[in-house]
Amino acid sequence: MKKFFVVLMLLVCSSSLFAQDVDKYGIPIDSFNVQVADAYVPTAFTGVGTALGLAIGVGLAAILTGGNVDVEAPQFKGWIPYISVGYDHHFADTRWTLGPELGYWHYGLVSDDSYEHIHFPTLVAAGKFFYKPAGICKLYGGVNLGVGSVLTNTVKYGTPKTKASDEGDTVGSSEGSDTSSSSSPSIFPVVQLTPIGMRLGSEKVAFTAELGVGYKGFLQLGVNLAL
Repeated sequence: MKKFFVVLMLLVCSSSLFAQDVDKYGIPIDSFNVQVADAYVPTAFTGVGTALGLAIGVGLAAILTGGNVDVEAPQFKGWIPYISVGYDHHFADTRWTLGPELGYWHYGLVSDDSYEHIHFPTLVAAGKFFYKPAGICKLYGGVNLGVGSVLTNTVKYGTPKTKASDEGDTVGSSEGSDTSSSSSPSIFPVVQLTPIGMRLGSEKVAFTAELGVGYKGFLQLGVNLAL
């Protein structure tokens, strides 16, 4: 997955040498988005069910559960924040933008006898409507619709094995080997609603910030680069 992101960024950078068109609002006709979202935080610390948290938005799930933490639940350990890369096509001289977006998120849960890796890739169509298209600060709203998948890999730690003599006394011990198993991936629809977003910067490079609810969480920060 990391290699894919690197290749995609190189392709985008090379394509930017050929065109950097904008419309009358100063919005790039074609642009590239990179975002980091807060989606992993509530699921990791509240023990919300994975399917519920990913389907309706982890932030919303934390509110619905009241943020209760089960002290005997597996402990959160290790994460990669939700990262997305997308391509936006702006319909010239209108307020509409549409394009595909890929995302990925990972976190781990550790218990006394296992470590569980949770992988969450997504593929969506991302649409935006600009409320205020003029100026260096452009305000917009949007919606993302698509599919997500949860893949789980569980590593069971090896258990101690004791050796006994003929008389029945324990004479030593050895560790068993770790075992790994993977669940079948589940695929389900995902949605992200963004009532308010902001593009702040020049026609070529801009900072983006969004507030919303859905599979990406409440807050998304990123950059938008004209192609």
